[in-house]
Amino acid sequence: MTDPSAPPADAREPHAPRDPSGAAAGDASARPQPALPVVGERLGVWRVSAALFECASGQWYRVEHALASAQAGLALVYRHEADAQAVLMRFAEDSEALSRLAHPTYGAPLDSGLSPAGLPYLVVPPMDGAPLLRVAMALPLKRRMQLLLDLIDMLEWAHAQGLVLHEIDPGTLWLSPGQQLHWLGQGLAPRDSQGPTALVRAAEPLANARQRAGGRPDENSETHALGRLLGLLVNGRLPRREGAEEGGEDEAEPGATPVASLQSWLSLTAAQRESLDQLLDRAMMDGRSFTDRQLLAQAVRDWIDTEPAPGPARSAGGAGPASASLPLLASPPPLEEPHAPAKPPAASIAERVAGIALVLALAAIVLWLLLRSG
Repeated sequence: MTDPSAPPADAREPHAPRDPSGAAAGDASARPQPALPVVGERLGVWRVSAALFECASGQWYRVEHALASAQAGLALVYRHEADAQAVLMRFAEDSEALSRLAHPTYGAPLDSGLSPAGLPYLVVPPMDGAPLLRVAMALPLKRRMQLLLDLIDMLEWAHAQGLVLHEIDPGTLWLSPGQQLHWLGQGLAPRDSQGPTALVRAAEPLANARQRAGGRPDENSETHALGRLLGLLVNGRLPRREGAEEGGEDEAEPGATPVASLQSWLSLTAAQRESLDQLLDRAMMDGRSFTDRQLLAQAVRDWIDTEPAPGPARSAGGAGPASASLPLLASPPPLEEPHAPAKPPAASIAERVAGIALVLALAAIVLWLLLRSG
């Protein structure tokens, strides 16, 4: 088991890695990207048994304890060496407090370390399901919005336990086969945590400017992250960091694509689209409109309860191949009842029959005249 109190030396300063010659690697782009683990490879005392899902943070694996074969887990191996500080140092500081939490939909981190290639990893309890954004886009729009309310309810419980929201990494949110939202690993932190303020790279597009600059989390940063997650669940795309240039380094969350949510958007009326646009604009205004999570939650509930259910829309198709077969999810309780197709009125059928009869009669007259003239 990795000793969290003594992370490897190269994890202490992840932004200044050194090459074998001892020189600092100032140009990260000049160095090859470290390889992700393969099946059979060791992650500390864990052995990789299967590759599961890719996410913006890195790659999920199923792992087994090398010394206790009955013990299994999930491991997220981050693809960026620069995430080592946020992962390892915060594990060393906060994992003991997080391990004391007992919530059915939260999986506290069990272990952390560096892969043989030098990439940080985090091990969490095993579960069935898939990363949220791999499967959420197939759900009805109102069901996706309800998932944000489920997360806010979980945060209410966390706040009661003395925790705050440090960051939202979309790849650590999972959906079980029964469509229950789960949170795996880090992202919560004790209010008095002395861990680093660094964010993992995949969480930065959802964080506000003050927290990205090194500020401690507060209600404003929490509400801002939740508002941008709402935009991701509705629009199917990862919001770009504020101030980031077009074509920057933000990486798309696999499964979160605009195409996957297009049909549900087109099924809305013009008035529904306008009201939803207004809600998203307010939710993503860096906490200036909704100053805490409950105000945001109430606005989302109001939209779900007030707006009539959209009409049926055909599936927009899959969001692309996954790195592993996705579990089949049970059908959710219908939040959006499709309208029964309207039957054509009897008058319109009669008009169609009369029109067809008239065309046939005219054709018969024309044919008779041609035969007679011949």
